[in-house]
Amino acid sequence: MCGIGLLLTLPDSGDKLSSALISYLNQQLSETLSSRGPDVPCRKERCIGSDDDDGNLTLHASVLHMRGKLPTPQPILLDNCAFCWNGECYSYNKSDVKESAKSERDMVELTAIEREESTIISDTDLVANMLQYALNKHDDSDNKSHLNIIADVMSGIHGEYAFILFVPSKSSHSPPYVYYGRDPLGRRSLLINSSIDGAVLLSSVAVNISDDILTTIEDNKGAQEWVEIPPAVVYRMDMQTGEVESEPIPRVVNRNIPKMIELSKRTTDTIDFMQLLERAVERRVAHAPQSHSRTDDASVAVLFSGGIDSVVLAALSHRHVPSKQPIDLINVSFFNDSIEDKSQHLLISSPDRLAATLSYKEMQSRFPERKWRFVAVDVKYREVLDYENRIRRLICPLASTMDFNIATAFWFAARGKGRLLDPKEVEDVYRDLNVDETSMDNKALAASSQEPLLRYARQDGEKDRTRATPSKREQICIREGCSRRSQSGCIFQSCKFCCGKFQGPISSYLGKSARMCPTHNHQQDVKANRGEAKTSAKTKKQNMTIDRLFSVNAFTSSAKVLLSGVGADEQLAGYGRHRTTFQRGGYDALQRELKMEVGRLWTRNLGRDDRCLSDHGKEARFPFLDEDVVAYLERLPVDRKCDMTEAPGVGDKQLLREVARMIGVHSCSTLVKRAIQFGSRIAKVSDRSRFGSCRRATGTASIRSNQERGVSNDRV
Repeated sequence: MCGIGLLLTLPDSGDKLSSALISYLNQQLSETLSSRGPDVPCRKERCIGSDDDDGNLTLHASVLHMRGKLPTPQPILLDNCAFCWNGECYSYNKSDVKESAKSERDMVELTAIEREESTIISDTDLVANMLQYALNKHDDSDNKSHLNIIADVMSGIHGEYAFILFVPSKSSHSPPYVYYGRDPLGRRSLLINSSIDGAVLLSSVAVNISDDILTTIEDNKGAQEWVEIPPAVVYRMDMQTGEVESEPIPRVVNRNIPKMIELSKRTTDTIDFMQLLERAVERRVAHAPQSHSRTDDASVAVLFSGGIDSVVLAALSHRHVPSKQPIDLINVSFFNDSIEDKSQHLLISSPDRLAATLSYKEMQSRFPERKWRFVAVDVKYREVLDYENRIRRLICPLASTMDFNIATAFWFAARGKGRLLDPKEVEDVYRDLNVDETSMDNKALAASSQEPLLRYARQDGEKDRTRATPSKREQICIREGCSRRSQSGCIFQSCKFCCGKFQGPISSYLGKSARMCPTHNHQQDVKANRGEAKTSAKTKKQNMTIDRLFSVNAFTSSAKVLLSGVGADEQLAGYGRHRTTFQRGGYDALQRELKMEVGRLWTRNLGRDDRCLSDHGKEARFPFLDEDVVAYLERLPVDRKCDMTEAPGVGDKQLLREVARMIGVHSCSTLVKRAIQFGSRIAKVSDRSRFGSCRRATGTASIRSNQERGVSNDRV
């Protein structure tokens, strides 16, 4: 993982761009990219054309060392060329460029687990050498052929990447060029800003230009407008004119995948998919870098929601991460620290925290030989506000509330700063849920949930399992549709919420608050009579309790590799909207929907996620988006990936649920999908702050800070 970028000033920009502005932009590029590559600080390489009519180019790159004995400083100089690489090459095709037109090829594995550490080469060097060899071999080709040659070389690389390549002019009649692009799925971010007259910027992350500098730019209206570069294309920019040409990167599939599909049957789909997914995980955890100070520390962490995607990735990584290393399971939960509640329940009551705790318990039982470290990242909303501007810059050019909430969850999870979950806390969760520790039966788990935090698949004859199923001794609220417990002594035999609903019409008739219930209203009166001083003391005590809880087992994960389950839902019909599509148009419509969603991952998810997860000098890897996995799933009939006639939690992602059961992890196998912004509760605390309530919030609304809305952070 690296941060890469460039600043190109065109030949006619002398009167438009001052030397101070150029210096400022270069400085901002270096500072912005430095957090992505802390192992080798951001370096600059100035590339100048052959004459005064060529533009001036400054390349920037910071390096996160992930493979090989020593980091490879960038930009890399290749003869007269210069190369910046941000990505991973897991396998490649080494056929001659002119003989590689076939869409199915044999791939050479670069990250085989059995290879000695000393023999693992830097993929940066490998890709640079492949490009240099191809360009030198076809040096007599015209400029258009060079564009095709580079596209063909990149087609033979399987892995997530973005790159920038400077090629000088071949003669006085041809200009120097800059080539750049992203992998076919767009798993690494690369943005472009060409709105400043006379200049072009490329960067892994949007560069913020201060208001003072904006005033020095003649036409600064679009100076902050960054655009995601579409994937699966090699672009070439003329350094004299700024004109851009493009060439699609040919799609190359591992030759073994079509054969596997031809021989597969419905009964073998699960085995085939599990083998491909396991190989994808192996590629991404093999030879992951460790901390130099501690050789027994974790090199791999899983973004662990407790859902089926993350649990399967954790179980498969267990097979390939060295046994002496722990694996960090990072789970993030948000809460508003100004509300009055029991701090212990505040921190474990998010759906993802609860699901992750149950799955963590099962992982310990299922794989006792592995040291699993549950990293509980508990985030106060005030801390979110402290980093709000930084996260908003990272998600640029996206700017919606939904994007901010998702990015915030990923950013704090990637930071890995939290606490190791106390074993007693795990046991408390189990005790509170009345779960038998010796049984991971799904029916028992679902029946034990006292609040609608976890949603399990419905079974035949059951009405609703999203809410609690009280024990025989408990009385249920009498209000229709409510399954909460009634509180003893309530005159309406209802829960606190419904008691207030029953008293509403009576209060309206009396013209004042009825306050009839001796149980619920008495509790409120007692709280009201305590006075402001007592309330302040309680809040202070609560905050002390929370801070003390944070300080116990404080821990920060140092794992550089972060495994993410992104891509599973889009390929296996894991979202609720996929069920709606099926109901409207059947499997044909669903097939088209899934293809469309995979095709737009680069603009909706992957660029944003890469920028946020990499901001802490760590690298996100996506096993579900491995080229072999994607090729297999897109060729597999949709009704063999999911069964939308079955209930949620059973039919959606059915193929992956079967893999989970085959591996032996059952607690997550019938959990219904809950998006990270809701599972971590960031949407709840953020939307209440920004909109006043969750119901008023819309995911597409443009994100605005409290300061922009005139709201003091003290009110949060």
